[in-house]
Amino acid sequence: MACTTFNTLFLNSIDPGVWGGLEHWMELTGVGLARRGHSVTFAGRQGSTFLRRVSAHEETAALPLTISGDFHPATVRQLADATVARSIDIVLCNFVKDVRLAEMARTFHQLDFRIVWTPGVNLAKKTLSHKFLFSSFVDRAIVPSRALRDDIINSGFLDSARFEVVPIGIDETVWQGNREDGRQFLGQRYDLPDDAFICLTSGRFVPQKGHRYLIEAARMLAERFPNIFYVLLGDGPLLTDLMEQIKRYALTDRFIFCGLLEDHQRAVFAADLYVHPSIIEPYGIVLVEAMAAGLPVVATRTGGIPEVVAENETALLVKPADPAGLTEAIERMYTDPSLPLAFGRAGRERFLKYFRLETMIERLETCLQRVMVG
Repeated sequence: MACTTFNTLFLNSIDPGVWGGLEHWMELTGVGLARRGHSVTFAGRQGSTFLRRVSAHEETAALPLTISGDFHPATVRQLADATVARSIDIVLCNFVKDVRLAEMARTFHQLDFRIVWTPGVNLAKKTLSHKFLFSSFVDRAIVPSRALRDDIINSGFLDSARFEVVPIGIDETVWQGNREDGRQFLGQRYDLPDDAFICLTSGRFVPQKGHRYLIEAARMLAERFPNIFYVLLGDGPLLTDLMEQIKRYALTDRFIFCGLLEDHQRAVFAADLYVHPSIIEPYGIVLVEAMAAGLPVVATRTGGIPEVVAENETALLVKPADPAGLTEAIERMYTDPSLPLAFGRAGRERFLKYFRLETMIERLETCLQRVMVG
């Protein structure tokens, strides 16, 4: 059955300077839906990185909001006016705050759109007031992994009938680079030696991403393998702490901090190995990107990661917060050239089978169609 088109608004009140996995998902999803004929508007804080990046897409519209408290009348009014002007059918919300803002707009202005919560992590707090002012507002929740779904259900806020699991997919056409171009890009920018074995990591510098355990592993590997280098994409509050740890271990020449690269795909294609040391990871879109680029993976066995990769086929998995385990896995990938080659090929095949953007959008369309009909 053909999917009826609908008008969607993606609401994300993320702090102005932050860009993370959920923001990337909203961008991919919104653009994907727009290209299939749906009307898409992105709403967020005025001047935010989120709005700046999504505004680059001609297929979608961007709506700057003055976002303060969860119930601020001016914000609620802005949102309500926008949903009426754009005939919005569905509001997809990032934070719990966004769900409450959408509900205030819907209730106090007597509107009829549906509210879909799309969390990237479990943001439900275990308080009665939080439960009352959130869970009853959600018409449907869409999450990328069974692990995240089960975690939220166990918190007692939403029943299983309101959940849909839609694994995140990415645009295959963006991931058509090659190693030669990537190596030239990184080598020239950061003066890397030609024989560098590059371990790439991408993610916000926050405790749950586990960067400090990767640095511990690098310390263990440094003396025996002097040509292993670590390229870190991202930013975040722990940047200074991580750089101090690296300096303390005399590893400054082994680590490269790239920040938020607009053309980060070139850096991914330059790598020999993708390392993901998270201690908490509901999904891990960067793992999908690694497989799309044909990279072997070393990651932690936590959250949704085992659903994304195939252990011992596309990735070696270790316990979270285990520097020794990371050390052993990286060493295996470095010393046995046949292993990363096989894992990289298997990863690319897994990406094409399960994680293409078109696959995700088709599944999402089906979910939103069910939301529309109640």
